[in-house]
Amino acid sequence: MASKLSKAVTAAVASGASAAAILALFLNEAEGLKLRAYQDGAKIWTICRGHTSGVKPGDLASREQCDAFFQSDVGEAFAATDRLVNVPMSEPQRAGVTSFCTYNIGPDACSKSTFLRKLNAGDRRGACNAILDWVYITVNGRKYDCRTPGNERCAGIPTRREAERELCLLD
Repeated sequence: MASKLSKAVTAAVASGASAAAILALFLNEAEGLKLRAYQDGAKIWTICRGHTSGVKPGDLASREQCDAFFQSDVGEAFAATDRLVNVPMSEPQRAGVTSFCTYNIGPDACSKSTFLRKLNAGDRRGACNAILDWVYITVNGRKYDCRTPGNERCAGIPTRREAERELCLLD
């Protein structure tokens, strides 16, 4: 299977970059930068690089505000990962787990997941493979499969999950 990681993320991993540096590159690519509030595929108001806290329709942000949100959001995501995961991780693994578990699906969902149970039990391969199960979103009580061709709500999620899985498997 071809790598789903970009050349920039692959180069960062190869150079021994920190989890924070790898995650910043990865999330910049996965989330993009939007200075005007928008509803994501799950209809959650979002701005900047996936920031959701307190976002309302019509909100605008500067690049500087987005950078501050991003630093805060990533810091909170790493702290949550460190609280939830009780096994050692490499820097790429920590970046992939944080992107998936605490930055994207959130600490609550992650704490109840098969992914986390397997990871903390020492089944890293099983845990990383379980990331690929998280390819659905629910909007107004209706579940959407992001792998469905033409599903514009969340078409990028399957590729993101494959890349997160790839990072999760790296030593």
